[in-house]
Amino acid sequence: MAARPLRQHVRTSTTGTILGIALVLFMLGSLGFLLLNARVVQQWVKENLRVEVFLKRGVKEADIMQLRKELDMAPFTRGTAYVTSEEAAARLKQDLGEDFLGVLGYNPLLASIELGVSEAYAVPDSLDRIVGWLQKDPRVHEVKYNRDVVAHIDANMRKIGLLLLGFSALLLVVAVALINNTIRLAIYAKRYLIRTMHLVGATSWFIKRPFLGQSIWQGLIAATLAVAGLLGVVRLLVRLEPDLEGRLDPVLLAALFGGVVLLGLVISLAATWFAVRRYLRMNIDDLNWS
Repeated sequence: MAARPLRQHVRTSTTGTILGIALVLFMLGSLGFLLLNARVVQQWVKENLRVEVFLKRGVKEADIMQLRKELDMAPFTRGTAYVTSEEAAARLKQDLGEDFLGVLGYNPLLASIELGVSEAYAVPDSLDRIVGWLQKDPRVHEVKYNRDVVAHIDANMRKIGLLLLGFSALLLVVAVALINNTIRLAIYAKRYLIRTMHLVGATSWFIKRPFLGQSIWQGLIAATLAVAGLLGVVRLLVRLEPDLEGRLDPVLLAALFGGVVLLGLVISLAATWFAVRRYLRMNIDDLNWS
C-alpha cells in the first residue's frame, strides 16, 4: 500500500518538473521570437505607412487617374488607393457613429490618393522630398503623413531590441536557476538512495546514468510542449495579421525551435549532473540538512 503513494508522488514530481521547464522554455522562446523578428516588425510598420494626397476640388477624373498612374510608376511607391469624397465621408461617419453630413448639409471632405511608400523610402528625409514634390503638383491640395511616427521608428526599434536583449539575458539566468532548483528538488527525495548506492560500491557514472537519462526525456517533453505553445502563438499572429505569414523566415523559426529543444536538454542535463554530484559528495550526516 505504501508503494502506491510513493509512485503517485514520483509522477506528480515528474509532471511538475516537466511543466516548470516547459513554461520557462516557452517564455525564453517567445522573447527569442521577438528578437529574431524585430526586423520583420520594423519592415511591416514602415510598409503600412500611408501618405495621404488630398486633391483639389474640380479636378477631372482623367487627371486624377493620370496622377495615380504617375505615382504607381514612381520608385518610392508600394501601392496606391483612390478614395472619393463620398467614400471618405462614409468612413468618417462609421468612425464617428453619426451622420455629420446631415448637420452640415454638404460634404467638406476632399478626394484623396492613399500612397503606400516602400520601406527604403520610409525615412524622414526621403518622405520630405516626396511630399515637397507632390505639393508642387497643381492637382494636389495638401499632403499629410505622420512624421513623428516615421522619425522615431528606427530609434524606438533599436531601444526595444536592446531592451528585449537585456530582458532575455536576465530571463535566461532566472530560467537556469528555476530549472536547476526544480530538478534539485526532484532529486532531493532520492538523496538517500544516491548515497546508499555510492556506499555499497556503485560508481558515480552508474548512479548518474539513470538520472541523466530521465533528465533527457524530461527536457525533450518540456521542449516539445514549449515548441507547441510557440507554434500556437505564431499561428494566432498569422491569423490576426495574414501579411506576417509571408514575412516570417522558416529557417529562423526552425533555428528558434531547435534552440529551445537544445537549451532544454543542456539545462536539464547540467542541473541533474550537478545535483547528483552534490549528494554523492555529501556526508551522510549532512543529508538531513541539505
